[in-house]
Amino acid sequence: MKAFLGGSKTITKLKDEAIAAIDELCAARAHILVGDCFGADKLIQEYLTYINYTNVTVYVSGYKIRNNVGVFPVKYIECERLDGYEFYKQKDIAMADDADVGLMLWDGKTRGTEQNIIYLKSIGKPVRIISYCQEDGL
Repeated sequence: MKAFLGGSKTITKLKDEAIAAIDELCAARAHILVGDCFGADKLIQEYLTYINYTNVTVYVSGYKIRNNVGVFPVKYIECERLDGYEFYKQKDIAMADDADVGLMLWDGKTRGTEQNIIYLKSIGKPVRIISYCQEDGL
């Protein structure tokens, strides 16, 4: 099983619920697909490194990696002639396409995470959403 893990850039700490969900995927020996952004992506990478989980691939739009905490294998996604949101969106599409399931840590407003949830559902892949809304205490 391949699992696309991602979330909002505003997230600064993994909740216990998120850690438990990641632990479940690791116990199932899932291949974790994660992006290279700051926020949720970097926190997920840090946690996977901390628990010495190595069945991970970091997806990168273009060829300049921003974060790879665990020095995991990297999959570079061609994004020629794109920039901004559309540039980074390409790695998310690739992860969703490659994954069997999704786990999104969402602050309730970040457009990229919302689009990942919508896209995963639209292609018939189950996605678990862990809320990081303001009232939950970012």
